[in-house]
Amino acid sequence: MNHIKSSIIALAATLSSGVAIAQDNYRPWQVGASLSTIDIRVPDGAGDMLKDWFGYPDMNYGFRLSASRYIKKGITTELGFTYAGLTKDHTYFPESGNTVSGKSFWTVDVRGRYHLNRLWKGLAWLDPYPQVGLGYSSVGDKSKVNLVAGLGTNIWFSDVLGANVQTSYNPVLGGEVGQSYFQWNVGIVLKLPLKARENPIVDYVEKLDDGQPKKARKERKKVSENKPITRMETPEERAERTVRVTKEINLYAKTILFDVNKSVVKTQAEFILDNIAKIMNENDDFNFIIEGHTDNTGVAEHNLQLSQERADAIKAYLIRKGVKAKRLEAKGYGQTRPIESNDTERGREINRRVEINVAKEETK
Repeated sequence: MNHIKSSIIALAATLSSGVAIAQDNYRPWQVGASLSTIDIRVPDGAGDMLKDWFGYPDMNYGFRLSASRYIKKGITTELGFTYAGLTKDHTYFPESGNTVSGKSFWTVDVRGRYHLNRLWKGLAWLDPYPQVGLGYSSVGDKSKVNLVAGLGTNIWFSDVLGANVQTSYNPVLGGEVGQSYFQWNVGIVLKLPLKARENPIVDYVEKLDDGQPKKARKERKKVSENKPITRMETPEERAERTVRVTKEINLYAKTILFDVNKSVVKTQAEFILDNIAKIMNENDDFNFIIEGHTDNTGVAEHNLQLSQERADAIKAYLIRKGVKAKRLEAKGYGQTRPIESNDTERGREINRRVEINVAKEETK
């Protein structure tokens, strides 16, 4: 038990200096591996249960592997497998010092969990849950069906990586003395897929400000059936996705080059624009502004027209790649928005650029 307590304290110390990152339900799968302790319940009265659960010195150590799936509305289900070598069972007492040899323990269980952080907006990194389930366990040479009841929490370091702490009492149905057990687990969990899914379907209907829940249902039906069912995107998540998409597109866009005084899309830029079109089509609820810019070489009026022609050329190419025209706006700014000094050749080269940004949404 001291090993488990030490692990929990070390984990808390690590997290106290970390950055809190909200759980991301766009990643519905979760896998985990943990250190596990199995404590066979001593056959005494119920009054000794808590003492036994939290530290009676007959712990057996092993491991647990798990995989869980987000269902909806804060509900997940988990399949787990635990194995431990059994050296201390219900016959073990510190004063006698006797141990058991040649026994092993394993169990397979399915657990249902409700994630309480669905009920509040703060502490998104803290993800506690009660859990109940059913298992099949083998203690020595005896196998029985057992119930599972307990508590747990995920503590998220990032969007995909976290720690897990959980405990449960597992009474065996119709079992004999020395088969029911307590269990503690401390380990690491990983959410999958690593790249978050986009365009979620609403898994519940919220009443809108205008009191029209039917509108929410109608919007749900518009989403393609082949897209994942998770939950409605929050304003914070949408803002985060806006930043991510803009950065990803402009990593490509800044490599788009035009010949001097030309607005024709070069062959070398087609692969880049193909990737930009793919990102736009994956985020088909966003509109985009294509901005053309030039250096200060030449007449300002000509540069303004040239930048507009370049933005129009990019727009036309993206439309040919399946991006709807109504989602794209092309605007030239000429030499009015330099990001580097035009006094050097390198600076002028950087200023001859195209930028693509997510259009601001109109406030309703």
